[in-house]
Amino acid sequence: LLAAGDAAAAAAIASRLAAEDAAGELTAPLRFALRLIEARIALARGNLDGARQLAARAVPTDATQRTERIRLDARLDAAAGRPGAAAARLAALDPNAVDDPAAVAATLWDYARRAPAPTAARGGDAWQTLLRAYNEALTPLQQRSAWEAWRQAHPHHIAAQAPPPSPGAASMPARIALFLPLSGALADAGRAVRDGFLAAYLASAPPPWQTVRLYDTASRAVAARYQEALAADADLIVGPLAKEATRRMWALDPTLPVLALNTVPAGVAGAAGANRRAQFALAAEDDGRAIGRRLGADGVRRIVLFRGGAWAERAAVALEANLAAETQLVAAGVLRDVKDVTTSVARTLGVEASNERHAALARHLHRTVQFTARRRRDVDAVVALVDADYLASLRAALAFHFAADLPIYVSSQALRAPGDAQELNGARVCGMPWQLFPPRQKAALQGAFDHMDRAMEALFAFGADAFRIANHMEALGHGAQLPGGAGRLSLGEDGVVRRELAWAAVRNGRFEPLAAP
Repeated sequence: LLAAGDAAAAAAIASRLAAEDAAGELTAPLRFALRLIEARIALARGNLDGARQLAARAVPTDATQRTERIRLDARLDAAAGRPGAAAARLAALDPNAVDDPAAVAATLWDYARRAPAPTAARGGDAWQTLLRAYNEALTPLQQRSAWEAWRQAHPHHIAAQAPPPSPGAASMPARIALFLPLSGALADAGRAVRDGFLAAYLASAPPPWQTVRLYDTASRAVAARYQEALAADADLIVGPLAKEATRRMWALDPTLPVLALNTVPAGVAGAAGANRRAQFALAAEDDGRAIGRRLGADGVRRIVLFRGGAWAERAAVALEANLAAETQLVAAGVLRDVKDVTTSVARTLGVEASNERHAALARHLHRTVQFTARRRRDVDAVVALVDADYLASLRAALAFHFAADLPIYVSSQALRAPGDAQELNGARVCGMPWQLFPPRQKAALQGAFDHMDRAMEALFAFGADAFRIANHMEALGHGAQLPGGAGRLSLGEDGVVRRELAWAAVRNGRFEPLAAP
């Protein structure tokens, strides 16, 4: 009955069994089975806390029941939003202790593909090895090859009992048209994205039938380039990169699938997903959303915000929209020049007002008054949406104005150079995994491109992720997530690729990972 979705009828039978249990008529194995069923009923009714309490009372009496308890605990983890922990529980199972190992393996993969990569990689050494290889694979073909090679070395592991879900080579585009500005004002950005895309393409050991053709959108109109791609029988257009070029592409109402490397306004996008169009961008709003959610998860209640630059304005709007109801923005300062940082901090933290009260009191009393300025004390943390130059001045000003003890949250724009964390000690920073916790494949992909600054490195990783997305569009459309260099990637119903950024606490000049909020 429960499997058929009739939780009410299942609960009625369970209550009669509970009466038999109370009368001492059930053996220990049957008592365990009853608690398990009761927990599953509670879970089906959405009562997660009740399900946990009932599961805690389910005491296994043999190896089979221990396996059943582990499977239930995995379901509870997944229901609580911890699919990585759920996957790790199942990965530790012995397939010989499971009646349906292939079904358990399929559930394991369902959990794993919905989990952030660092969490999903917990478990035994074999499972970590597989997850690492699977997550770093750039195409479905590479994912399947990684699993098959691993299975030969671990044939008795539960994850070897069924392949990971993958649409296979049939979902990969054969002819990719890459639309980028390779001349003109945006040429440097276009080339960085091109280099990342092609580096990933070559590293994927592409099948001979998959090709990439480049189209310079700066030397010829997007409409003309689109006609060229149609004539070349392209299966997928990746690009354009510039916002105006992306808007013009959307206005064409293309019949080819498009992965735009920028975003268009919601009203222009229309039914993007229905038209097999997707949008992928390195948006400042991603940083704002990430910091807003982090503050709520950390229990921060009152914040002051400092922002500088046009990108920070957009990030600040996203941050405020994602603040928890209990978190308040009590003051904000706009930094327009490095020379004005100290004044802005004094004004925002109330130190300037404190000094003004001192001056007024001295005038009123007609005498010198011993005085120490004070900052406002109703602040739990500082959020800094600024670049590296502003951040150095901001932290000095915070220390000068008695606020060195306040936690500070920053975005990746505050990194002065790739991997540089010295000036961020004590901060909590969100950013691209490519820069905070570089994947093993980074050196292989970027090794031929030395001396990249932070902006170009970000665009290179963005291009590599664009190749990854281009080959996983079908899987993303079915709810899969991809661990990319720009973040954990998922596809919304609006056709926009979301990025979940990585988080680090900076201690002694090192990035130490923080769990996703």
